[in-house]
Amino acid sequence: MRTLRLLYRDVDRAPYLYAMRHCARRYDLELELLLAAPGGEWAERLARHDVQVIAENYWGLQSERARGQPFVTFGSAVNIWNEKLVVDPSIRSVDDLRGKTLALRTPGPQELLPRLCLQDRGLAAVVATKLYTDREAGRWGQWRKVAEGECQAFFITYLYAQAALDAGLKDLPYDTYYFEGGNVTLTTTEALARDQRADIQGCMNVAFEASHLFQTDGATVLRIMREETWDLLREHLEVPDEAALERTYQILRDELAPIPVPTAAGIDNPWRMRLDTAPELRDLNPLLMWDFSFAREAQRARG
Repeated sequence: MRTLRLLYRDVDRAPYLYAMRHCARRYDLELELLLAAPGGEWAERLARHDVQVIAENYWGLQSERARGQPFVTFGSAVNIWNEKLVVDPSIRSVDDLRGKTLALRTPGPQELLPRLCLQDRGLAAVVATKLYTDREAGRWGQWRKVAEGECQAFFITYLYAQAALDAGLKDLPYDTYYFEGGNVTLTTTEALARDQRADIQGCMNVAFEASHLFQTDGATVLRIMREETWDLLREHLEVPDEAALERTYQILRDELAPIPVPTAAGIDNPWRMRLDTAPELRDLNPLLMWDFSFAREAQRARG
């Protein structure tokens, strides 16, 4: 059996990745899933081929590509910005955020993407922002600054939103916004895409299968989550019981794209959001970082 080493660092990715591993075994491919240590090497491990695929952090890997690392991304499981906008109950529309303060989680996309979203809606100049780290607020706990009245809104990932809603904040709908990198986004190198093409193709094939499995066979996915990811999820997401595990599955299922390929806007937004802080990206065409041939072949194989 062939082995492909895949690196990830956020365990809310684990259910999808372990579903991929489940599907891969039918194709004589073993996905060895490696959880990266906090602050450990990331792009460096892919650059020296210690691992063959990175499962996330596409938004940051763009800079490595711009600096000459031959990284290539070939699949993306979630196309939308998978965060709710939770607000003070007095806020009735996105336009009501004028003159108000939006809490931002820093560092990372949760600091940058909300600002880009405000800019695209013509609100950047009229909505203040305030940064909070998880150390200050607790993991995804910036919503408490809204509950306390210090801010009036916060974008929070679906997986962590329930506590904010239980505390009396309101889920304010907004137009779908596109972002590649909100969950599993698969990146390799040009050399591996060439020299281990069958393995990288297999990885793309099972990403298609995992997306389908999530949509059509909840019992199997829940069994995988229960048997193979339970300890990770309990530690990281505070999943205390079977009902919470099922809610986690439903959230992950509903945010998945029908097929794990990007949208044009989803590629554009993570590039645009970093232009002010990553000048090396100004000369990068982000499309050159993507290889869609694996997705086309996977689609053909599925008929």
